[in-house]
Amino acid sequence: MSKPALLVIDDDKEVLSALNRALRLEFELFLFSDPIAALEFYREKPTPLVLSDMRMPEMDGAALLGHISEINPSSKRFLLSGYADINLTVAAVNEGKISHYFTKPWDNIELIAELKDAFTVYLSELSTKKLLRVNKEKNAKLSLLNSSMELEINKSKKKLDLISTKEAKSFARLKKTFNTFVCIYANSIALHNEEYRQHNYRIASHARYIAELQGCDKLLSYQIYIAGLLYEAGKISLPQKLLRQPYEQLNHQEQTLFDSFYQTSADLLSGVDELSFVIEIIKHIPEHINGTGLPEHLIGDDIPLGSRILAIVTSFDNLVIGRQQITPVSVTEAKQRLAKLAGSRFDPKLLSIYLNMLSGFSDSSTANKLEFPIDLLQLSKGLILTQDVVNSSSNILLTKGTVIEQSHIDKLLEISKEHEEQFSLFIQNQP
Repeated sequence: MSKPALLVIDDDKEVLSALNRALRLEFELFLFSDPIAALEFYREKPTPLVLSDMRMPEMDGAALLGHISEINPSSKRFLLSGYADINLTVAAVNEGKISHYFTKPWDNIELIAELKDAFTVYLSELSTKKLLRVNKEKNAKLSLLNSSMELEINKSKKKLDLISTKEAKSFARLKKTFNTFVCIYANSIALHNEEYRQHNYRIASHARYIAELQGCDKLLSYQIYIAGLLYEAGKISLPQKLLRQPYEQLNHQEQTLFDSFYQTSADLLSGVDELSFVIEIIKHIPEHINGTGLPEHLIGDDIPLGSRILAIVTSFDNLVIGRQQITPVSVTEAKQRLAKLAGSRFDPKLLSIYLNMLSGFSDSSTANKLEFPIDLLQLSKGLILTQDVVNSSSNILLTKGTVIEQSHIDKLLEISKEHEEQFSLFIQNQP
């Protein structure tokens, strides 16, 4: 495979020679001591990676990389600066013009690693754009299908008294087709994520139930449910190697790439007009209730209700199933972690409702059958497992559908104590 192309600019020819020696084996280098000449070259040959010195007489590095970003916003841009330039460099980083900066003298191993990581991100973003094009074509077909649904609705409104049984059945089939598409999409996302614990269906059901408790009408509750099913669509563009690692184990570059999946999800679904409100919900899940989140730093009720609900539900479930860190946390600890973020990350009112809902998993007044994670100490006779119980060696201890008896509880407690294993079990309430 050809080496990544890297444009390097530094007016100090000794520094340029040192960079050439350090990088030539790993990258296809284009070296310039004149930033004006480098910029002209870049207009003709926009390389994916650019490394520039900060302090140069004709044009400083921050300004040069600003021009580079206008020519090719997808490029990954880096500054090389001396200690005296650190304030200017930090300002350039905060303005979003560069991806990373290195101080002189630099560490060759760190420099090469950062540049390689950036190139991986660059390739992933190219793949995402290609995926977006393909997906928009598919979404156009779905939009055509839904347009025919709308046409049937308009016909029905105009000629309600003449509607036939045949037309009604046709519309019902179209509606069923849309629901089938959503389920197929959700299952495809789960397969790519290698997620076999029904995460998206579980959080979608929980989110819809909270929406209903808030008095949302059927349409909004359904939109929130669909957002829960499809919010991870953007992960299709991420390599599975990245998805297999707990979030806390990823480096800064990997976390940045990972966090982009919310916007990618919104982009992938953008071709379907009927999902416009769902897209808004998904896009704003990373917002924080205190205004410090992304993408628009919305505060409080300015954040869509569905986004606020899903931020809570997804965070809880990711903790319990072990996506956040190497070892899954207990249900009790996950609740405590979320409670500490009430008022900063999460809507305190909605969080209180959700924590109460989790505590009342066996409440027969719950109208819907919902799947709940519980700790081993919460397990009681008569509960029905909705997923297999496995140990740390992936051996199945109890199978899905088992009706819990006291002997099961005793055996799991014995294993937990003997091997110091923690079990989070999934059960279904029985309304």
